[in-house]
Amino acid sequence: MPLEYNVLLNVGITSPLVRPVGRPRFVLVDGLDPYTHYEIRIQACQNGGCGVGSRTYTRTSEAPPKELNLPIVRATGSGVIEVKWLPPRKPNGIIINYFIHRRPVNTQEELLLFIWSEGALEFIDASDALQPFTIYEYRVRAQNSRGSVDSLWSSTQTLEAPPWGMQAPWAQATSAYSVLLNWTQPISPNGVISQYRVVYQEKRSDPTFSIPAITALTVTGTKHQAHLFGLKPFTTYHINIVAVNNAGQLSSPWTSVTTLEASPSGLSNFTVEKKENGRALLIKWSEPSKPNGVIKTYNILNDDNLEYSGLSRQFLFRRLEPFTLYTLVLEACTVAGCTRSSPQPVQTDEAPPVSQLAPVIQSVNATNIELSWSEPINPNGKIIHYEVIHRCTKEKASGNRATTVEEKIVFTEYNTENNTFKYNDKGLQPWTRYEYKIRAWNSVGYTDSSWSVAKTSQAAPKGLATPRLTYVSVNPHKVLISWLSPEEPNGVLQSYRLQKNEVFYPFSFDATTFNYMDEDLQPYSVYSYAIVACTVGGCSTSEPAKIQTLEAAPALVNPPSLQAISATQINASWSPPQIQNGEITKYILKLSDEEYYVGRGLSRLISNLQPCTQYDFTLVACTNGGCTSSISQSVLTMEAPPLNMEAPRFLVTGSESIEITWKTPMNPNGKIRSYELRRDGALIYLGLETRYLDFTLTPGMEYSYEVTANNSQGSTTSPPARIRTHPSAPSGMLPPRLQAWAPKEILVAWDPPAKVNADIKNYTISIREPAEMRKKTVDFDTSHISFVRQSYVAADLKPYHRYEVQVQACTLQGCATSEWASIQTLEAPPEVQPSPLIEMQTSSDGFQSVASILWTGPQQPNGKVLYYELYRRQATHTHIHVDLVLVYNGTLTSFKDTKLLPYTEYEYQVWSVNSAGRTPSSWARCRTGPAPPEGLHAPMFHTVASTLAVVNISPPLKPNGIVSLYRLFSNSTRGTDVVLSEGTATQQTIHGLKPFTTYSVGVEACTCFNCCTKGPIAQLTTQPAAPSQQPPPHIHTITSRTAFFQWNAPRSPNGIVESYELHMYTACPPHLQTQAKTCNPGPIEVKYTGKEQNSNVSDLQPYTIYNMRVVSYNSVGSSASEWTSFTTKKELPQYKAPFSVVSNLSMIYLDWSHTFLLNGQLKEYVLTEGAQRVYSGFDTMLYLPRTSDKTFFFQVTCTTDEGSAITPVIKYSTATGLGPILTTPGEKDEAETKYAKFYTELWFVILMAVLGLILLAIFLSLILRRKIKKQPYARERPPLVPLQKRTSPMTVYSPGDTHMGLADTKIPGPSSPLSNRSNQSTSVLQLPSQSQMSRTYSQSSLHRSVSQVIDVYDKKSLIEDSVWDTIIHGHDSGSVSSYSSSTIP
Repeated sequence: MPLEYNVLLNVGITSPLVRPVGRPRFVLVDGLDPYTHYEIRIQACQNGGCGVGSRTYTRTSEAPPKELNLPIVRATGSGVIEVKWLPPRKPNGIIINYFIHRRPVNTQEELLLFIWSEGALEFIDASDALQPFTIYEYRVRAQNSRGSVDSLWSSTQTLEAPPWGMQAPWAQATSAYSVLLNWTQPISPNGVISQYRVVYQEKRSDPTFSIPAITALTVTGTKHQAHLFGLKPFTTYHINIVAVNNAGQLSSPWTSVTTLEASPSGLSNFTVEKKENGRALLIKWSEPSKPNGVIKTYNILNDDNLEYSGLSRQFLFRRLEPFTLYTLVLEACTVAGCTRSSPQPVQTDEAPPVSQLAPVIQSVNATNIELSWSEPINPNGKIIHYEVIHRCTKEKASGNRATTVEEKIVFTEYNTENNTFKYNDKGLQPWTRYEYKIRAWNSVGYTDSSWSVAKTSQAAPKGLATPRLTYVSVNPHKVLISWLSPEEPNGVLQSYRLQKNEVFYPFSFDATTFNYMDEDLQPYSVYSYAIVACTVGGCSTSEPAKIQTLEAAPALVNPPSLQAISATQINASWSPPQIQNGEITKYILKLSDEEYYVGRGLSRLISNLQPCTQYDFTLVACTNGGCTSSISQSVLTMEAPPLNMEAPRFLVTGSESIEITWKTPMNPNGKIRSYELRRDGALIYLGLETRYLDFTLTPGMEYSYEVTANNSQGSTTSPPARIRTHPSAPSGMLPPRLQAWAPKEILVAWDPPAKVNADIKNYTISIREPAEMRKKTVDFDTSHISFVRQSYVAADLKPYHRYEVQVQACTLQGCATSEWASIQTLEAPPEVQPSPLIEMQTSSDGFQSVASILWTGPQQPNGKVLYYELYRRQATHTHIHVDLVLVYNGTLTSFKDTKLLPYTEYEYQVWSVNSAGRTPSSWARCRTGPAPPEGLHAPMFHTVASTLAVVNISPPLKPNGIVSLYRLFSNSTRGTDVVLSEGTATQQTIHGLKPFTTYSVGVEACTCFNCCTKGPIAQLTTQPAAPSQQPPPHIHTITSRTAFFQWNAPRSPNGIVESYELHMYTACPPHLQTQAKTCNPGPIEVKYTGKEQNSNVSDLQPYTIYNMRVVSYNSVGSSASEWTSFTTKKELPQYKAPFSVVSNLSMIYLDWSHTFLLNGQLKEYVLTEGAQRVYSGFDTMLYLPRTSDKTFFFQVTCTTDEGSAITPVIKYSTATGLGPILTTPGEKDEAETKYAKFYTELWFVILMAVLGLILLAIFLSLILRRKIKKQPYARERPPLVPLQKRTSPMTVYSPGDTHMGLADTKIPGPSSPLSNRSNQSTSVLQLPSQSQMSRTYSQSSLHRSVSQVIDVYDKKSLIEDSVWDTIIHGHDSGSVSSYSSSTIP
């Protein structure tokens, strides 16, 4: 047979292929996968059998790849996109390259970005062409040796970036407090603008003083206009707009705008200088702290009256009253309005007081005079104190007046705030005339009042003798008191008063009574008497006299204390009377009115008494004054054995009973506690009754009885007595014999009566329950079988029940009944067992895991329950219970099951067991309470930031209930747990963490309030943050040019502090001494950078205030401390450069502001010209009047508290200008730097001024003598104008004033011509002549100069007003006369 062939591909491997060929020996196999390995075998088949040849391997050729998925693109930044891709599902060869193409969305301009040849299948596009917040599309091309395949386009959008191209806003001031803003959107928003923030910053004139920018408001990104309110008036602000998107923010350039003017604010109080002995005030004030515009005028008002209006900031307020309060108000005005300061009270100087009124006498007695006074009518100041002055006039005994004046100050009153004052002059002599006056003082002087007269009154008498005391017969209740008149009555005696034991009688005696009988006194008591004598002027008391009254009978005798010590003896004792009224002489103890004892003893033993008998005793106490008896006191003697007991008496009540009665013993000797009755020697009764019924006796038998009486001490027995019972019917029926026959049957058997006494006719069986009165009877006559057997089976009884059975046998004469016999039926299995009552209780660990099971016995126990069995099983929803457990077996009816699982439902069943069987109860169900969960895991941290963390919580393996709360806690350093977060969620966020801090965090799960379990701890370390709470540096050592600083690490480093920086800048002094109006703080400099916590700074200036701070840096940010200031040490002043001197036609300008380095506290500058002092003060620039061309030799000396420095002498000619420096600067030695020369001291200057004034007065008096006969010219005085300080026309002008008549020439001074006025004045170099004055100044210009801009008067001026007045009189002319009359009041 011919062979047929098959081609087997991948036989035995996945996806085998079989291609039948037939007889040919070649075949073209198509439909194969490109670039795939195949195993080829040839199968030959013939006659139903086949054979397989050996295998060979081959691989198909490559083909272009197919099925390339689109790439995965993800934006990771605003200019970065991550591209990832997978190989083609059918690469069909080896992929040689991947080509990454990109194009913007909705465009066809694609760009080849990257050609992959090896490595991971990913590419990060971070080219500069990527724009933020823009959608881009990417595709991948896979290429092998046969071709390529393209994926579909995949798109993504780049992340947002901060905006770019924000223009400055347009601002327009709409009021003094608001600005309208408009702005446009940024050129490149680079995202969605979420909001705009308006930021403004106040512009300061000092560029080194930085004011932080303030975010005023925030608007949504769709608005481009805002109204900014709350600004300061007339203030320039820099304003910019901050555009914010999700990626960041962009600030626009600053734009400036100035708000409109408003009324001024911040007006300060006046500076007041008192003048002319309280008649004038020099008022000065400063500019408002917030002018809010340009000040147009200042107004001063006194009680709403305008006193001054102008731009000058000082005013001389004249024609005032001394020590008077004036209320002044300053008003400053701008174009927008005016503002007034708060009223300022100002008081003028004091003057001596005037018109002090005489004091008023208020009250007078023998030794005191009280007077009052008021303040002077015109105090003219504050009264400092008052002095009270008195003088006295004494009268002689003869009545003739002999006046002796002794004037002295007796009192000074310093509390002068009241309107009226009082003084009480004490220690005066009676009947004496006194005069008083008041002297009032203020700080300037005093004034005296006129005299006021008063006379003292009478006084109390003196020399009062002790009264005499005598007894009245023998009466202990009376005393006679007698007395004498005082040796010195000191007036007319008005009355006498008697004082007993320092207590006054309620009545008095006239001056003629000298004795008194005092009654109702206590016997044997000491009394003290004193006599009081009174005049109009007072009373005096004598020394007391004492007397003791006579004895009397005692009072309040207490009864004796009695105590029985035996049946025949009593012990009696007593105490002395509370009120003895004398010495006790004897005590009498009476028994039933008979004297049993007489003596002074306090106790007695009484014998030979009767037992158990009450006795009455009385005690009598006696003194020399009499006797007193107490009330009676009773006592009972002790008991003794009873005596004389009589025999009992009988009454036979039947054949089997006798009634016995008896009496108490004739002598019981106590309380009978019991009686004993004996029959034939046997005790049959014990008790307190005196009657007894004795039954169950034998009929017709004789019995003997005797009675014994007992008390606490013994007993007595009566003689025996005998009696016989009556005969009776049959008797002696014994109780039946009982036997439990079955649970419901009893076998009853009995015997005949012991004494039949006749034929038995019938038996009666009685059956009853012990608790019931109803009984069941069964009768048996002689014909009944039970009568013969003498037994009976009682049926239909209750199991395990007790029954009583009685048998009665009857004859014709009567019946005999047996006693009841009892028996209990046999047991039966119990019935009707109630189900148990279950109560869940708290165990010792505080959880409800203990089941308290209570049960009762079966309703029908049918026997004695031997024990109970308690079974437990877990409640399930099926009927199969395989976990039945016997938990208790015992006799108790309660059980506490403690071996329970938490939060589990259980069922309990009780079995009651007796000897006959057992019975179960129904099942009772309960559920245990929750318990702490078990199997908690440590928390897992999902996200951790610097101040928060997101925590994942795993549920517990054994919840032991419903978990109601998860709580995250942290272990603190104090050993307590701090709760970080709590809730029901299994993912919680912890807030409020400290940066760069490691926390030990655990999970606590709770199923109830106390059912909580803490799991293991996991460590959590927060991310670092910028440090905070950097303490300021402190100074360790400081000199004039170096300082060593130390500082501590920030209190919250929030990471590892990597470096520190020490910043420093020069600050303005708190009070500027020089005339510079403003001070510019220096720039902030970094003096140290490093990791150390100390630094030494060496490039400092002496006596300079520096502000410094420390900035700490970590990897996240920085923290700066508060600025703290320090001042370097002082040094000697230093000369730095020559001062400048310039002039014009009328003035010479000197400036030495840049000449010295002070290095200490400035005391003064001294300018000399030709060795003559011209100026001393704090100014650094000065104007001097130029009167003629002259050569000057100027020199400036700077003096501080450390020393002084001097400039060289500068020669200056007004005609040619500045000349050469003549000398070099010198320094004084150290001894001279610390102490000024004597002629610069204040005392020397005052002394020279006083001598000058004396010489000037002599000179003026000589001139006036020559002119006294000259007729003065009559001159008209023009109206007064509000002048500033008066000075001469030649006085030096401050550079800050504008001088009328001198403004035609500008003085070329350096920098600004403005300067604060000095508190000092300069000397005049040369007095102008009259012709020069008339040629230079016109009359109108002089008048305007004097009335408007004359500079401040200086106390140190070398030319006084008096000299100027003399000069003006010497140059008397029309123009000068007009000037002097308008300026000199």
